[in-house]
Amino acid sequence: MNKKKQTKNMLMDMTIEEQLLKIQEIAAELENGSLGLEEALAKYEEGVRLVRGCAGQIDRVQKRITVIETETEDEL
Repeated sequence: MNKKKQTKNMLMDMTIEEQLLKIQEIAAELENGSLGLEEALAKYEEGVRLVRGCAGQIDRVQKRITVIETETEDEL
């Protein structure tokens, strides 16, 4: 399985709260400054994927809310 597919599967298994906690952990590790260059880059890439995953989840929720609001307005 390629890395993108593994990441997508990982993100699908995590709640947005779990993703946000992981982002905080990664940020703390990067701020600490004790990681080597390659490890820091890998952590940064993981953080970016997590942020994109959170943004995607938020976007889906916003779209669902819009649909619900539209349906509710149509019923009134």
